[in-house]
Formats: sequence, C-alpha cells, structure tokens
Amino acid sequence: MKASQLLPNLSKFALLMSVSFTSFAQGGLPAEVVKVQPQELKSTIHSIGTLKANRSVVLSPEVSGRIIKIGFEDGSTVKEGMELFKLDASTQKALLNEARARVKLSSAEFKRTQGVFEKNAASETDLDSAAANVSINQAQAEYALAQLQKLTIRAPFTGMIGLHNLSSGEYVNAGQDLVNLVELNTLKFDFALPETHLSKVKLAQNIEITTPAFPGKSYKGVVTAISPAINEQSRSFNVRAIIKNESLELRPGLFASAVLEVNKNENALLVPEQALIPQGQQYFVMKVVEGKVEQVAVTIGQRRKAEVELTSGIEKDDVIIIAGQIKLQPGADVTPLFPEMLQANNQ
Repeated sequence: MKASQLLPNLSKFALLMSVSFTSFAQGGLPAEVVKVQPQELKSTIHSIGTLKANRSVVLSPEVSGRIIKIGFEDGSTVKEGMELFKLDASTQKALLNEARARVKLSSAEFKRTQGVFEKNAASETDLDSAAANVSINQAQAEYALAQLQKLTIRAPFTGMIGLHNLSSGEYVNAGQDLVNLVELNTLKFDFALPETHLSKVKLAQNIEITTPAFPGKSYKGVVTAISPAINEQSRSFNVRAIIKNESLELRPGLFASAVLEVNKNENALLVPEQALIPQGQQYFVMKVVEGKVEQVAVTIGQRRKAEVELTSGIEKDDVIIIAGQIKLQPGADVTPLFPEMLQANNQ
C-alpha cells in the first residue's frame, strides 16, 4: 500500500485513539451520533395500471361520397378544426343552390300575395300558404347547407391521427370507419387499490408514474375520480388519474407503475435504521442526555431507504447514537462523535 493511501486511515485511527484516550480519562466511551432534525416525509401507496386515452374517436362520414382530398399525414398531430377529409360536394352544392332559388322565389310570391291581401283581393288563407312556402323552402335550404358541410370532415379536437388505408377517389359510405384520432397531451391512468386504502385516497392527490417503455423517466398527474363501489371479488376499488404527457411520448395501452402521495409530513423525525435496538416486539434507541446514555422506547412509522420514522419517544434536537450501542449501557458516560467531526478528519 502506498504511503498516500495510508495517511487518511492513519489520521482517522489517530482521531479515534485520541478520542478514546480522552473519553477513558473522562469516563466516557466514544459513539457515533446524529442530531434529529425535522424532515419532509411523504406517505405513499404503490400500484400498477394501464394508460388510456383521455379522448379518442374513430372518424367516420355522416353521408356517403367520394374522397377528393386527404389533408393529413399518417401519425401526425392535427389541430382542432383542421380539415381531414373532403368528399365530392358538386351534387350537394347544386341542391343547395336549388333550395336557395326556391327561397328567393317563394319570398317574392309572399310579397305579391301580401300586397294583394292588403287590397282585399286575396284571402288570409292565400297569405298563410305563401308564408308557409317561404318557411318550408328556408328549412330545405338549411338542410342542404348542413348536408354540404358534412362532406368536410374536421378534427373535433387536437390530437394525433392514426393510420389509414384510404386514397383520393375512393368512395366511402356513411358510418364507415376512416381513421382514429387520439388526444395525447393528457392521458387517463386507471388502477386498483385494496379496500384498506379507501380512507387515504382523495381527489386531487399527486401521483407519479413510470413505465418500462421509457426507463428513468417519470410523469406526474393528479387523482380525478374514485370508484363509488368496492369490487366484492377482489376487495379493491378503482381510481383514475389524469397524467400530463407534454412530451407526447406516452401512448394509450402502456403498462405503468404508480406512486400515489396520500400524505405529507413536513416535520417527520427520522433516524438511520442502525440506531434501532429490537427487544422482543418493541424497539428502542439510545440517546445522549447530558453526556450519559439514556435508552428510550420508540414507535416506528414509515421507512425511507436506510432511514426510519419515529413517531414517539424522541424529539427535535435529540442526539441519537447510531453506532457502538453494543458496548454501551444506560446511564454510562459517552463521548458523542458527530458526522461533521468524522468528515472533517477525513479531509
């Protein structure tokens, strides 16, 4: 081993020997400790589920006709109101012009009848009949216009268009499936939870999902709906969240794992797991009080990586022994070694 590699180890050994000698002289053994400080701790529930489209529609024509224009590329993003398919409208335009001509003619006939009626040369029935003809022709013109507008198929919302096998000049029938349109900027995420979690789940709680399709990435959302009934066979209930998909990477049908945040404690007291001393069904920790060891019973809460939450038995700023407990006894003198002391010595 090189001399440069020996120096840090020798330095740490010298510190421990110095502390041990001083502690022995003072009657206290050295022990690594930490000072407890409040931390943010989130209470979470894990689950799995499937992504679904927030809005999805299969576009189809309301009237039959021949395609004269396809206004998009397969798999492209289209905007709401964008023209996607245009059917031949020559016949429908002629019908609309005919209907408008009848409206013009019947309106002129009504005016003539009204003039004659005012001169007492026409009956009220004649006037009513002329007015009815105007209304009927106007309704027919509106219907012809509506049928004409149906020959242009537009995107009902912004989304990603699917794949199709249609060509210009092809005849399509009313109700025939043309292409799928899916909204991707937000997706639904449906998952199930055991009934024991029912009281913990609330609307607007934060959720974060990950999927094997995009390793290392996570996507955030909120809970928007909770099933009103429990499944009697699985003893579970369904939850729905809306997931933000700003990158448009996620797709409906993807499997995903979820972490649901059901509570957040901003003043949680956590200690390293090695500070715990199990005795039967109970746990204890050793803390330093006025230079002496005091062993106290604690209640365990959540675990987070190598830390554990203690919900009772300790308070903020307590000094907890995390190493060396095996050589200590309650009431014994102790010399606390804080992390910053060891870190400073290693530098």
